[in-house]
Parts: sequence; structure tokens; C-alpha cells
Amino acid sequence: MIWLFAALLVVWGNVVAYFVEPELPGDDPIAVVFGIALAAITLAFARARALGRADLGLTLRWRALALGAVFGAVVATIGVLVLRFPPLLGGPVTYMPLATVSDAELARHVVFYLPLSVVLPEELAFRGALLGALRAARGMRWAVAGSAFAFGLWHGITVLATVVQTNLSGPFFALGIAGAFAVVFAGGVAFALLRLRTRSLLTTIGAHWAFNAVVLAGLRA
Repeated sequence: MIWLFAALLVVWGNVVAYFVEPELPGDDPIAVVFGIALAAITLAFARARALGRADLGLTLRWRALALGAVFGAVVATIGVLVLRFPPLLGGPVTYMPLATVSDAELARHVVFYLPLSVVLPEELAFRGALLGALRAARGMRWAVAGSAFAFGLWHGITVLATVVQTNLSGPFFALGIAGAFAVVFAGGVAFALLRLRTRSLLTTIGAHWAFNAVVLAGLRA
């Protein structure tokens, strides 16, 4: 049942990414509806697996939220510097949708759409239910690796669509795809370890939100 849930997540993420195409990832009311639906399915799976609040990381540790936000912001800042000053390209890597939205639209995305359609449902699904179920059934190593692998596959269409909308071409396009998948998988591992270390889903919620927000703001500046 666990691997069926993981497969459902992978299919869900790619199907939604394919059919819902906003200017920014998740920036659409329909994406919010899908996010709420995914959260409901995730909670149903957690109940079927008898996962408790601790298994899902549903503990209120506000210091964990702040710690995660700082971690995500620092990692994102490094990533923005690499993208703005790439060693082999003649100029910065650009993400075209950022040139088509206003400051108000970007702020709305970061404050409203990003948490509701991306961060909260993904964290509950991957670092909450999937990680908790795998840890209970197979141990920590399987939980970290399995949740990170599924998280990487979940972003298949998203990674392709994102890199297509940059100024990367030729061999740099292929490197961009490979690099993006590596970052997503590494992020899945790091988030899983953070979640287990702090015993709170708030840590990865803060890290996920801050990472995305800083990358978008940094590439737009």
C-alpha cells in the first residue's frame, strides 16, 4: 500500500503539472483545489496506516519553523548566486515567467498560492505520510531514500517545463535538466533528514517555502 501511495503521488504531481499551466508553479486557483484534494487523500492514507500526529510530524515547534526558513533561505541564496553568475555562461540564467508578472502578482504567489498549492500539500504528503509510513515499515534509510526518490519523480514535468522557460540551450539545457533533478532529489533527502531530526513538519514547511520564495525573488531582482 505504501508504494501504491508513492506511485499515486508521482502520477498526481506530473498530471497536475501537465494540465495546470500557470505563469508561476502552482499560481492558479485550480492548483489550490488540487492541493487541498491531495491533503485529504494523504490524511486518508495516514489514517489507513494508523499514523499518529508524531508519525506525520504534526507537532507545533515554532523554532523548527524558523530554523527551516533560515536553512531554506541560505541554500536558496547560494543557488541564486550560482544562477546569476554561472561559471560557463556569458550571462545569468533567466526564468521567463518572472518577466511577465507584476510585483503584486509575485507577492500574491509567494504569500498565498505557494503555500496552499505547493508547500503544505507536498510536505504533508512526502515528509509527513510517506516518510512516516516508510519509517514505520522499513526504517529510517528506506524512509529518507524512498521519499526523496518519489519527490524527485513527482517533479518530472515541473522540471522540464521550468528549464524550457529559461535561456539555457544546447548542452547547457541538458545540464540544466540534470542539475534540476539533482537539486530536487538532494532537497528531498535534506528535507527528510530535517523532518526526522527536528520531529516537526514545520521545519520542512519553512525550508520549502523560503527556498522557493528566495529563488523567485532572487531571479527577478
